[in-house]
Amino acid sequence: MNIAEKLSTLVKFRTVSSYRPEEEDDASFAAFIGALPGLFPAVHAALERTLVGPRGIVYRWQGKNASLQPAIFCAHFDVVPALESDPWTEPPFSGAIKDGYVWGRGTQDIKVQIACILESAEALVTRGFMPERTLYFAFGGDEEVGGRRGAGAISTWFSEQNVHASWLIDEGSPVGQGMIGFVQRSIALIGIAEKGYADIVVEVPGQGGHASMPPRHTALGALAHALARIEDRPFPLKLTKTTDQFLAALAPHAKPPYRQIFALRHILGPLILRAFSAAPSTNAMVRTTCAATMAQASPKENVLPNLAHAVVNVRILPGATIAEVIDRLNALVAPYGAKVYAKFPEHVVEPSTESSTSSEGWKSIVSAIAEAFPDAVPAPFLFTAGTDTKHYRGITNDIYRFQPLVQTQEDLAAVHNVNEKVSIENLERCVGFYKALMVRQ
Repeated sequence: MNIAEKLSTLVKFRTVSSYRPEEEDDASFAAFIGALPGLFPAVHAALERTLVGPRGIVYRWQGKNASLQPAIFCAHFDVVPALESDPWTEPPFSGAIKDGYVWGRGTQDIKVQIACILESAEALVTRGFMPERTLYFAFGGDEEVGGRRGAGAISTWFSEQNVHASWLIDEGSPVGQGMIGFVQRSIALIGIAEKGYADIVVEVPGQGGHASMPPRHTALGALAHALARIEDRPFPLKLTKTTDQFLAALAPHAKPPYRQIFALRHILGPLILRAFSAAPSTNAMVRTTCAATMAQASPKENVLPNLAHAVVNVRILPGATIAEVIDRLNALVAPYGAKVYAKFPEHVVEPSTESSTSSEGWKSIVSAIAEAFPDAVPAPFLFTAGTDTKHYRGITNDIYRFQPLVQTQEDLAAVHNVNEKVSIENLERCVGFYKALMVRQ
């Protein structure tokens, strides 16, 4: 069975996670875990496997040199929902292999990485390879809903086992092709930092009653003003250490005049920041962002609301804190009688620290990229989405976020969307990357 067929098998398990565990199909998660020994028999014969609760899998590959700190390879096997009634070319859990692609939910996010990590280890174990340092594979089954039962439990297990890693690699940005217009080569975007996360409630009390005799501003009207003020007064622009290193990496490969501008970024920083703020994808790299996503007020068309509230999704730039974000938003909305607070305090995630670009982990990843993606320029990157790495901050020196797939904007648009798929060529490169990374340990 080749890597495409193995990934196809894993895609067929409907491992859809939910904030309400009772809504999950436990049998699908158990079947996924149960299928791994048959798909990767050499790995299961040579590596020690520990199941950490119902949503955590840890493999331990003993290294030859006990004095070296271990490395951890992470991924998750849960996926977001996919409706059969949506316009998929191939059904979302079919795992169809067609036209040079494997189709279905998880082919990009991110059963693909579990399949390729294990396939790489399978090939190396079969030929008798043993790493110098001990390697761990840590796979969680609830990343899409916070990761507490998966990565959170695994992190606790690592602490109990006194495991502290030199570095860790998890999902992240890809080898971007055609994503950055001022650089002709592909860019291997290695996340060395991750933005924080919070869902913030903006709440306005009101005077209920009949809509035929409204006040000048209803609670909903005041809420609309408060939201407009948040949008009109964005957080300040900032060139973080990560984005500064990103520009430094791109400068030698950029077209004029970007090459000269990036080389002079410490002088022309304000110009660069203004340019980055013009597009959503780059704006997210240089400021804390706020996106109003939900709102609710009166239950009926002709009734004034006693309370109106909205949810603003906030992604926090490294160097800031959630407390600072709440203070700023409260100051902005106070003139409209509104207040803000965290909707789910237990799910608030502070921004990560920025990992090293001179560590042994960074050097290994860059070297593996050079072997698997020789045309790509490796660049430090600020990952603006969320990953399981938040649970591992206390048990490793450095954290890197990278998806070893060549992807275009069109490819990325299928993540959490219809027609998620991965090319077989990409799968083979992904396996090549992990092999190269493992043999350097």
